[in-house]
Amino acid sequence: MRFKVTLFTLTTLLISFNLQAKLGVGIGFAKGQSPYRDVASNPNTIPGYLSYEGSKGYFRGIEGGIYLWSQGERGKKLTLSLLAAGRLEGYKASDSGYLSGMKTRQWSLDAGAGATLQRGFNRYTAKVLTDTLGRHKGQSFDLGYAYVFPATSKLLLIPGANVTWQSSNLLDYYFGVTNNEAQAGRNAYKAKDGVQLRASLLTSYKVSPNTSFTLLVTTRKLAKSVTASPLVDRNYLSGVFGALNYSF
Repeated sequence: MRFKVTLFTLTTLLISFNLQAKLGVGIGFAKGQSPYRDVASNPNTIPGYLSYEGSKGYFRGIEGGIYLWSQGERGKKLTLSLLAAGRLEGYKASDSGYLSGMKTRQWSLDAGAGATLQRGFNRYTAKVLTDTLGRHKGQSFDLGYAYVFPATSKLLLIPGANVTWQSSNLLDYYFGVTNNEAQAGRNAYKAKDGVQLRASLLTSYKVSPNTSFTLLVTTRKLAKSVTASPLVDRNYLSGVFGALNYSF
């Protein structure tokens, strides 16, 4: 897994909390950790991203959706949607010496359904996704909570937490080792399903009516099935993302 996984995950989180803009663009930077043994984690510059929020759908980084049903108004609203999201995970054998001899694990496109409940400053989310390209052939289910706290007229703080279940097919594809890939110091391994925990803090400061600077810090606790893999040498992954955003 190269850092692009964390990078786009953070980008998606950022855009999903851009509550006021219907169309937004931005440029930023990011740094994060890879779970894979001996894979370097380097700073990255995000050349740009686009977000859209409309009455019938949305596009947020690598995720897009169509609203099926909604009830209520902003501040007390329930929304159901169909969505698709890129799963930009994976690696090449050339990513590190330890991965030499491993078959490439590719990104995929997951699709499913989601629900969002906004009650005052509280935001609850649920998503269920499945692989559509036949690569990891797995599923995931995510529950999230965030508290949208306007500290001042210009400063917005959003602490959040997510619990994500991932199926055995999904985790085994990205973290398993087949018998053909096993070698000295890298035993064969078949990953089971598992639960990942994530905590985040997003800080957004409004520089002008249309421009804001955002800083997002996240920490993930990997599933036990992942940390038990011989390919992985971390229990936690942390990342930071900063961006300058312009809203139309």
